[in-house]
Amino acid sequence: MGAAGDVAHRGRWHRRLDAVCADPEALRLVLHPVVDVAAGRVAGYEVLSRFASDVPTEQWFRAARALGRDADLDRVVLDGALRLLPDLPPGTFLTVNASPTSLADQRVLDVLTSHDLTGVVLELTEHADCDPAQLTDPLRMLRARGALVALDDVGTGHSGLLRMAVVRPEILKVDLQLVRDLHRDLVKRSLVQFLGECAGRLDAWIIAEGVETVDELDVLRGMGVPLVQGFLLARPQEDFVQLGAEARRLLEVPQAAQNAHAADAFEGPEGHRRSRAAAGRTRRARDLTRRTKTDRSVGDALRSATEQSAPVVVVDADDVPRVLVLPAERPGALPRVEPVDVTVAPETAVTDVAARAVARSAGVRFDPLVCTDAAGRYVGVVGVEDLVLDLAVTSGGVAAPQEAGGWRMGA
Repeated sequence: MGAAGDVAHRGRWHRRLDAVCADPEALRLVLHPVVDVAAGRVAGYEVLSRFASDVPTEQWFRAARALGRDADLDRVVLDGALRLLPDLPPGTFLTVNASPTSLADQRVLDVLTSHDLTGVVLELTEHADCDPAQLTDPLRMLRARGALVALDDVGTGHSGLLRMAVVRPEILKVDLQLVRDLHRDLVKRSLVQFLGECAGRLDAWIIAEGVETVDELDVLRGMGVPLVQGFLLARPQEDFVQLGAEARRLLEVPQAAQNAHAADAFEGPEGHRRSRAAAGRTRRARDLTRRTKTDRSVGDALRSATEQSAPVVVVDADDVPRVLVLPAERPGALPRVEPVDVTVAPETAVTDVAARAVARSAGVRFDPLVCTDAAGRYVGVVGVEDLVLDLAVTSGGVAAPQEAGGWRMGA
């Protein structure tokens, strides 16, 4: 279009954005479920924007970026999305989207920090480029408020390895272009597996988005991808909905069938196959996780740790672990209180859990690691002694013990 047409086009979009900023009721929000495929339930909800006009949503955000007004639009959407928090079903998370460049705008940060962000996943969209180092301070502030951070559309756009390394996300969302027809494409499956390995090193969760066929779902389940999102299982709705009967039926596939499908999924055209026996030896944090006693206050936890001579985890009202209380190491000493700064996901490979354990500072290197689910809720703890014994057993070094030594877990 000519210069005059371009000016008129930009003017129309400025007026549209002004109207939405002045009247947020022109914005409609819908919720797209994120599904825990192992548990067969909704684990979280992503907030998506819909506008009163017939113009597609993506054009609104593309125009806002072109006009340098992406922060204006993100602020309105975030404000509406976070108002949904009081209605969020227990045990689920709420994902809200924002451009990385919007986090440099104080108005956007003010909207975010005006809420307790426990149970909120801030998803950084991949459409805008920025220096990842500029995200460090805003993300530290938001994590202090309880937020988890996700990278959107990993594998495309600007969500590359450098941003992953700097942001250290708790969740990686695999781009739908990698999910589409991956049951027919060995390279796509290998890339998804690579992203899963990256997630394991980051102690992050994987969400595969854009799942639309049973074949895609089956392969992802067989690969151990814990969370999926797509029209096959649930479509965006205006309410916090649970899974329908058909989705539940699709997720009731016996585990043995999943494992068989997984073994076949990695067989290439030349007959290269992963060993089923080797796959069976892959151990996860969940295999070593034990539930300890939990308390709501440090004072109660100190008493429990002393009485039971076992670790106690202090959790908040949302069952998110905050403090680990360890029993006294010698007579006359006091229990030790440590903040829960490092957690592992149940799907993390035992070898990666061990590497994460020994990477800690000397004073806490042999403390148990706290295991949390995708919503940050307490699952249990993994003892370093159990890690060592498990690695010895799987390497053929020792016979499996009847019960791991060291401290015992409370019920």
